[in-house]
Amino acid sequence: MISAVAKEIYKAYPHNPPHLFRPRVIYMVTGGTLWKRFLLNSDAKKGHFCETLFRQATLLFWDVEAWAVLGNHYHFVAQAPEEATTLKSLIQRVHSITAKYINRLDNTSGRRVWYNYWDTCITYETSYLARLHYVHVNPVKHGLAARAADYPFCSYRWFEEWATPDFRHRVFAQPTDRVQVIDDF
Repeated sequence: MISAVAKEIYKAYPHNPPHLFRPRVIYMVTGGTLWKRFLLNSDAKKGHFCETLFRQATLLFWDVEAWAVLGNHYHFVAQAPEEATTLKSLIQRVHSITAKYINRLDNTSGRRVWYNYWDTCITYETSYLARLHYVHVNPVKHGLAARAADYPFCSYRWFEEWATPDFRHRVFAQPTDRVQVIDDF
């Protein structure tokens, strides 16, 4: 049997952040718009982003566990499939499909929408729990809602409904103050 470490792939790129690909581990991904522009400025655009993320993640066997889509960036936490290198394809597809949609709505064909994405390979349970907590409540952090449950483009309500009470308690008891995420949007 091949261990997960044996299939680990580290890729460094000249003008992009490096990526570590490990099969079947949890990742947190953050993506931002070019120049931090608020291009996801309508419910239709944010809803389309969510639908696209879920559809493409399913097609590439990624299991999305948390998400937050805001005006100029997004976060999601997902479990990688055996072929973790498909993260690049997942992001390329989501960025391409949503950029075309946003540009069509804004009547700005060909405009670059997305700047880049950053991912973290999560290897510790406390880090995983903190990042779930962070993503579920991210709209509150950015002042978009007083309660995350009131924001329709994040996973908070879904998590409240589907997670066991014990797991919800473990996630929301985990502090987020030490989570290091690019989130200066």
